[in-house]
Amino acid sequence: MARKKVNLIDQIPVLKEKLQVVDEGENSFLVIERKNPIEKIAIRFFKQPAFRKINLDVEGAFILKRLDGIKNVAELEVDFNEAFGNEDGMSLARLVRFLQIVDSYGWLKWKNKPQN
Repeated sequence: MARKKVNLIDQIPVLKEKLQVVDEGENSFLVIERKNPIEKIAIRFFKQPAFRKINLDVEGAFILKRLDGIKNVAELEVDFNEAFGNEDGMSLARLVRFLQIVDSYGWLKWKNKPQN
């Protein structure tokens, strides 16, 4: 049986439960709990922090804050264009590439767009 092709534009990206975007002053961070066994040893014996903080640029923070489980990629692009513009016509390509990178780390879940 052939696989059904899925259009990424119709997919709804969602950050996984344990991840959150935190603002500290003018900087935004993606905060990730360190929970694999080796990291737990490092936390306990080497006094490492229990969370990793990934520094986000303005655009990355903007996108991750809007992953609410309701908006699909096309709707996120509209929000992005309203905030940052699209002079070069590449905003969708940049948005999709950013989401692919975040997904490659296993930080996203994808939901299908509800059928009307």
